[in-house]
Amino acid sequence: MLHELHGDGNDVFCLMFNYHQRHKQELLFAREHCSRLKVQSRVLDLPDLGGLNEQSWIVPNRNMVFLSIAANVAHDINADSILIGCNSDDAAMFPDCRGDFLNSIEQTINYAGYSVKVIAPFLKLTKREIAEKAKQFGINSNNIWTCYRGGSKQCGTCPACIKLKESNLCLGQ
Repeated sequence: MLHELHGDGNDVFCLMFNYHQRHKQELLFAREHCSRLKVQSRVLDLPDLGGLNEQSWIVPNRNMVFLSIAANVAHDINADSILIGCNSDDAAMFPDCRGDFLNSIEQTINYAGYSVKVIAPFLKLTKREIAEKAKQFGINSNNIWTCYRGGSKQCGTCPACIKLKESNLCLGQ
């Protein structure tokens, strides 16, 4: 999404969150993409959001926390929209990746007096379709981090790694 927005000439500010996730590598990879594109970015440190463990791959209400903070930052930098990378594959498993949820958050932000749109441009796309877009920008699995377990390499067995394999953005390419 970052590459597509940047390539279309949009003024982009990338907001990332350190919520003490085991998979901190995702922040390193995101920073690298921002640096490569010369896009302004900020990493905000949050308290431990909890929830992510071997029995549950869901961090409860994570996107509500992220979007609330993003609304504050959007107001601060005079942005008119917040974009989030929810997709159709995630919507089945993660309640805060669904269109109804995102619409309600936008309404709530607007009820609070801030005119900010919440946009999920990939909401109707599968991870496979997103991977095809990524390939157009020269992005492969060596340029991203999806694994929930953390460590020095992607595990290949957590739900995110399985979805990565299914997306055809094969590991090791």
